[in-house]
Amino acid sequence: MKILKARRALNHAELAPSRLSKLWMAVSLTAGVVILSTALSIWQHEMMMGGMMPHMVGMMWWVYLPFAVAALVLITLPIAVYFSSGSQSARVVGLTAEEKAVVEYLTRSGGEAEQKEIAKALGYSRLKTHRLIASLRRRNVVEVKPHGRTNLVKLHSVNQQA
Repeated sequence: MKILKARRALNHAELAPSRLSKLWMAVSLTAGVVILSTALSIWQHEMMMGGMMPHMVGMMWWVYLPFAVAALVLITLPIAVYFSSGSQSARVVGLTAEEKAVVEYLTRSGGEAEQKEIAKALGYSRLKTHRLIASLRRRNVVEVKPHGRTNLVKLHSVNQQA
């Protein structure tokens, strides 16, 4: 029972940064749009008042500069973060500690290793290693190809999983 609770807590901990980053992006975009619309409404008011006070039109352009900069940052930063995060490696949620150890070993090994190397390096039996890799293969985390008397295990790239 304690193991199941620990696994659930670990899975929720892995999801938290993703939810937090999505919330941050939504709040940032909303704030940027609000600031931009506020600046535009102030500018529109000044232009409308320019007919009554022509000598003041364009005198306070510096008021809009902080609004424009803040809006640009708040709108473009989340978009840039969203598009740049696609190049990072994908996190697979719900892996056991042993499965994570296999994935981490494969990552350190350049994305591929022989099954017997994995078993030896991690101190698992051949059967346990086979079962872990079979579980990872069912989830499309790795692909397995026969290689002599053992198997060659390769991590799927992010592009292949999408």
